[in-house]
Amino acid sequence: MKSTLEVLGTTGIETIRVPMRDGVALAATLYRPAAGGGHPVILVRTPYSEPMSRSLPVLPALAEGFAVLVQNCRGTAGSEGELHAFENEGADGLDTLAWILEQPWCDGRIAMFGPSYLGMSQLAVSGHAPAGLRAIVPIVATNDYRDGLVFRQGALQLGQGLGWHLLKAAQTLGDRRARGEDVGAHAAAFGAVAANPDAAYRTLPLTALTGVSDLVPSWTTWLEQENEPAYWERISYADRRSGTAVPGLHVGGWFDLFLGGTLDNFVEISTRATDESVRRGQHLIIGPWTHADQTGAAGEMFFGSGAAAAIGLEAQQLRFLRESVEGLDSSLPPVQLFVMGANVWRQENEWPLARTDWQRWYLHPDAGLGTAAPHEDAAPRTYRHDPHDPVPTIGGATLIGGGLDGGAEYMPGSRDQRRLDGREDILRFSSDPLEEDVEVTGPVTVTLHASTSAADTDFTAKLIDVWPDGRAMAVTDGIVRARYRGGMDEPQPVVPGEVARYEIDLVATSQLFRRGHRIRVDVASSNFPCYDRNSGSGKPAGSVQAEDLAPADQAVFLDRDRPSYITLPVIPSN
Repeated sequence: MKSTLEVLGTTGIETIRVPMRDGVALAATLYRPAAGGGHPVILVRTPYSEPMSRSLPVLPALAEGFAVLVQNCRGTAGSEGELHAFENEGADGLDTLAWILEQPWCDGRIAMFGPSYLGMSQLAVSGHAPAGLRAIVPIVATNDYRDGLVFRQGALQLGQGLGWHLLKAAQTLGDRRARGEDVGAHAAAFGAVAANPDAAYRTLPLTALTGVSDLVPSWTTWLEQENEPAYWERISYADRRSGTAVPGLHVGGWFDLFLGGTLDNFVEISTRATDESVRRGQHLIIGPWTHADQTGAAGEMFFGSGAAAAIGLEAQQLRFLRESVEGLDSSLPPVQLFVMGANVWRQENEWPLARTDWQRWYLHPDAGLGTAAPHEDAAPRTYRHDPHDPVPTIGGATLIGGGLDGGAEYMPGSRDQRRLDGREDILRFSSDPLEEDVEVTGPVTVTLHASTSAADTDFTAKLIDVWPDGRAMAVTDGIVRARYRGGMDEPQPVVPGEVARYEIDLVATSQLFRRGHRIRVDVASSNFPCYDRNSGSGKPAGSVQAEDLAPADQAVFLDRDRPSYITLPVIPSN
């Protein structure tokens, strides 16, 4: 019986090594059609120490006439050197592209493809406009490593950061064992952390997690470099994206932690690339998906079989790659969005949508939410934040496994927030039952005028769809660290008791709030372990000690001169 590769008429699999400018050789696997001569090449660069052909459309790409090169990043799965997350992907990617162009099996046309880290490795090179590159397909990829991957509006993305490092630590142990190294001591230290992630989340200082950082040093590096913009600027591609000179297909999910990055990558290149054809060549697809699940099930919601099947994502990706390497304008729509609640796909021409009605819905002292402006003398609402007892993560755009008492609450997607009922450290503001459907599609922000008794604090906000039966299903959420309210490069000390303005980025959504439902906004000061606990001390996340944790008294102001509100991108029904 012939193998699948033989049925497709391929020559099989070839293991090769690709030289880098500093003498390091990176391991790669080449899949190519049997027909002689050169072929367009799809390059996939991965740090995940495994045959990525299991999760990438290698066989369909071969059937389309592409050769596929899957390369292991520096320090992983047989590649020489040491992995320092993201630090070498620009140079190594450019060296690999230049090397491919010299190979007889390449016809001079190269595309790049892949999700998450694999998508970021594409953006690390595309802004340099390298020779031979014809297209990129970055899937669920962030726009910036510092404030987008490691931090979010200054708060450490603890759950996903530790989870990723645990994954890479386990793979690093496997790589070292494969090389014949004695990893006993490292394995024991790693096992102690991996066996009890909940205890690891509460470990202080976070740099004490040596079972992780000894295997993957970026854990400590990222914590130590929180206030060092020069480090992040050196490895970042954010300011180079406008130099991209090829079409791009940007794919994301409404419950993906890198949704903001996916949207920003699309907007940045489609509005700022030098060449008009490149701007026109950017395409966007956002579904009701999480970071790693595109089935249409997200948390406690299932958005229907059409959430995956109707879009034909793999076929669209291959069509985009084929058209791009052939120099054709893609036949894909500029923007394809899944509208949750209506549970339909819709084609659009831009992001955000030009017809958006930007509406302010104000938070009121009676716990109401609506478009009526607040009274001049409206009273503030107060609560106490205690980092010893933080508000637990209940779904959202996370990348965490597990939950409370062995549950699944931390895991991504829309989850019922009634699990948090009874907590006194959450302020809830709810609309009356809607008299008609309200579609919210676009970027969402919450503006708070607030004060704290601490030297620093966090403010969180969550947009929730409250069903007539009482279910409170989370739609999107965000967080801001008070001292970084002006950005991480411009920390602003917090004056205890002084009222300040905070903009909380809830990123974006496309949600139809049905007639009879209520729109709700929850405000708190923690979302743990999605984000680290703010101690109130003002110290960087990596240096906080247990004795630094102290309660903070919070006040949210709701009067005419100091209003607090959510800005909703409402789409007119006609």
